[in-house]
Amino acid sequence: MASRFPKGSGDWTQYRRPDCKEVNFHFGRREPNQSYDEAMWEIEDIVEGELVKAQKNGCAYVMFIHGWSTSGPGKINARSVVRGFMRSPEATPLIVRSECIQHETIFRAKVRIAKRSTS
Repeated sequence: MASRFPKGSGDWTQYRRPDCKEVNFHFGRREPNQSYDEAMWEIEDIVEGELVKAQKNGCAYVMFIHGWSTSGPGKINARSVVRGFMRSPEATPLIVRSECIQHETIFRAKVRIAKRSTS
């Protein structure tokens, strides 16, 4: 399946913007009693939560700094979790896919403007 996102290249810092919140997934060591799978689920929850918060607060972009994949093809890592969420139906009301940037080390999401209630 072809990517739905514009590709970025070069130094990832060029995608920084003043209207962009950055979320860094380089946590270091995880909690001693937390499994790798639990840590990956937590990343998905953080991605969704940060997008919801950005939408609510009128933030235009959220950049997820996930780093290079070092675990090999087919393995779950922060990069694959971020990209997987961005392709999911859950992301549809939160992002504008055509204005996101998929880069080897970051994913910059364009936050969809929340529809205002008329009540």
